[in-house]
Amino acid sequence: MWERGDPEATTSSGAKQLGTTVSGTNDLVTGRLAGAAAGDHDIDGGTTSVRSPAIALPATGTLNLSLSWYLAHGSNASSADFFRVSIVHNAGTTALFTQAGAASNRNGAWATGSWNVTAYAGQSVRILVEAADASTASLVEAGVDDARITSQ
Repeated sequence: MWERGDPEATTSSGAKQLGTTVSGTNDLVTGRLAGAAAGDHDIDGGTTSVRSPAIALPATGTLNLSLSWYLAHGSNASSADFFRVSIVHNAGTTALFTQAGAASNRNGAWATGSWNVTAYAGQSVRILVEAADASTASLVEAGVDDARITSQ
């Protein structure tokens, strides 16, 4: 499950859970403890999600959601595994970004995403972040940090 805290690094054929955050100390991470093996506290058996409190967006201006993220997985992952960022708005839920897993080793590395959310101006929205180990058991880790909505 997602946890807010100071993550402990894990490795398995490279970095899987990152022990450093973008913002300083705490991030949102899928099982912040390392355990005895890299897969001890990773995502297992489905999807885990975290949703922000309601955010009142201004009615005018260009609105952008940005955040830092990573998805890491072992070569035993599949395309059914994923990391997804969505916005929950008055008309439902819209996926802004999805990174699928693959049957290859992917080491954890912070990336930055930015998405225009001006279409939801004047609404109260929530940010929904999901990660999944959705097929056979595999090593899957994800992290999110430094989320913000800006108006220009």
